[in-house]
Amino acid sequence: MSAGLLVVGAILTWFAATHFAYAAGLAGKPGHLRVASCSWTRAGGHRYPHCHGTFRSIDGAVVDPDATIDTKLRVGSAVTLRRTSHGTYEQPGLPASCGWLALTQLGLFTGLLSLLAARNRRGTRRTPRPLRLVIATLATTTLVSALVGGVVGVAGAF
Repeated sequence: MSAGLLVVGAILTWFAATHFAYAAGLAGKPGHLRVASCSWTRAGGHRYPHCHGTFRSIDGAVVDPDATIDTKLRVGSAVTLRRTSHGTYEQPGLPASCGWLALTQLGLFTGLLSLLAARNRRGTRRTPRPLRLVIATLATTTLVSALVGGVVGVAGAF
């Protein structure tokens, strides 16, 4: 069981850390999307936005006339985006950064808990104080990051 948790923690950490790097503006090709149109699709009782337009990187090296991002945007607006290594787009900002940071920390937290479970299965019952502090710090900062991202995201929606 602990090996499975370790794998889940590692995958979640890798996935979320990659998106965090784009959302925080640490990775990707920066540029702007001029929103030409938006459409909505329905799936599972929910509606999902898809906005299309032309992406131009700041250095002018990349021009994508068929850029799409799955975010509700205003038609005619120019939005700052980062192009990923896969050719998709991420919108950088504090809400997204906090959300991806919280998921990254959750992955680390899951991995640490799996190591702790493996340690306890070997008969060691007492958890070293430094490990308890790391786990408590990760849990606390994960919750704070999720809270900040949620509050800023909701505030930005109005």
